[in-house]
Amino acid sequence: MRHPSVAVAEHYDQEYDLFYQTLIKELSGIVQQAVDPRLIAERMSRQFNITESFENYYLLNGRSFPYTLRDSLIVAGDNETLKLRVGNMQRSPVALHIHGHKATITAYDGMELPEVQQITRDVFDIAPAQRIDLALKTQNNGVNSYGPGLWMFHDHVPDGTTTDGMEPGGNMAILAYKGLLDERGMPKRHDEMLSQVFNKDYYAKNKPVWLQGDFAKLLGDAGKMAPNYVRIVLFGLSLGLALGIILYVLRARKEV
Repeated sequence: MRHPSVAVAEHYDQEYDLFYQTLIKELSGIVQQAVDPRLIAERMSRQFNITESFENYYLLNGRSFPYTLRDSLIVAGDNETLKLRVGNMQRSPVALHIHGHKATITAYDGMELPEVQQITRDVFDIAPAQRIDLALKTQNNGVNSYGPGLWMFHDHVPDGTTTDGMEPGGNMAILAYKGLLDERGMPKRHDEMLSQVFNKDYYAKNKPVWLQGDFAKLLGDAGKMAPNYVRIVLFGLSLGLALGIILYVLRARKEV
């Protein structure tokens, strides 16, 4: 018999696991730069100082944006109830924010919450090593959901949406309604944006976002726009003509 203060488990149409992780570039580089386990151990325990380091890569289920759109997509239908198992496996807190929806915390660290303690909100603070369960309803009632769409969810801590300092990146992902996915299972109407962020040069910091697609034709490369010599010559001629007219008028007045 269950404890009377604990709510009966709800029926879920779908269940998803969301594990938030980070990588420290300096620490990961130690393993990449040495093959001798003694050197690795020495550098990790004697040279690397975790108190002076910071997280560079923010991951959701082992991937960073834009690959989270492919590997960590939450797919929902109308009037469904989803169960989200969320775990913070990084050293910094996570503030999970789900656009267009308010979910309910049903469990902390594997322990079901009594119904009177279940909180409904749209930002969930998760401490390092903490786990929570969320019940997310897709009823379009202005509380649980604001209707079908391609709704972003991400860490509200600003660093969480970056990849080695580049934004957009990190643990950004999408809650997508079924009718808004294409035949590949990817969000519709995002082709231009996806073509920009699925680009190794962008994340290698070789190209800003405005140098991709139609933005490149419109704006060009920042600080490297070629001068328009025709306009420069015409401006010089116009300025010379204007000065000539002014001098002519001044001389004519003196003669009068």
